Amino acid sequence: MKKIIILRAVSIICIAASLIILFIFRDSSNVSPKYSDGITVVDPNTIVLSDSGVRVSFSDVILSKRNETRKLVVYEQEAEVSYEIEDRLIEALDWDPTKKHQKVTYKGKGSFIVNLDSLTKNNLIDDKENKILTIKIKHPILDTIEIDPYKIKVDNQTNGLLALGKIKLTVADYNVIEKELKDRLKEAFDNSNNGQKADDLALKAVYDIYNPIVKAVDSDYKLKIEFE
Repeated sequence: MKKIIILRAVSIICIAASLIILFIFRDSSNVSPKYSDGITVVDPNTIVLSDSGVRVSFSDVILSKRNETRKLVVYEQEAEVSYEIEDRLIEALDWDPTKKHQKVTYKGKGSFIVNLDSLTKNNLIDDKENKILTIKIKHPILDTIEIDPYKIKVDNQTNGLLALGKIKLTVADYNVIEKELKDRLKEAFDNSNNGQKADDLALKAVYDIYNPIVKAVDSDYKLKIEFE
């Protein structure tokens, strides 16, 4: 009888001890173990891999994907030019009553671009001491002239007193007229005023593109964009 009582007492003690042990380990399991994974959290969006030894240079990032065409349109301008067609009854006779006139007006758009594909390591100046990266770019150039076919205006023909019939133009005549109007559009676009506006916008546009990249590589750096 005494043995049974002793066994029951021992069992109760073992069970109590097990419960105490489980209770202690349950509380301690809620505490995360302290360890170093080599990651330092700088802010919610930035981490530093202290043990990786990996370094990324500005040129690696900025000059990547060289096979892609990167023409940055920084400024667009519209212009209107006109061309006066004149047809004479007698070519050598400069007399108004024998002339026919018709005016053709073109409206077009010119685009100034900066070709980012031309950037090389020589265009990147890394001032490590002052933490300033300078990117040298070329001045914007007038790249394309687009003529809106729906905005080509042909005025009514006017005839002198002795000039009869419609003006008849050959394919060669149309080619000459088109070339002349495109040349006039180019002159209208490619002037110092538009060039200055394109320069100002180019500096800002290129800065807006590369500043986030520079900050991603090193947030302490400042970016400057200058012309070559």
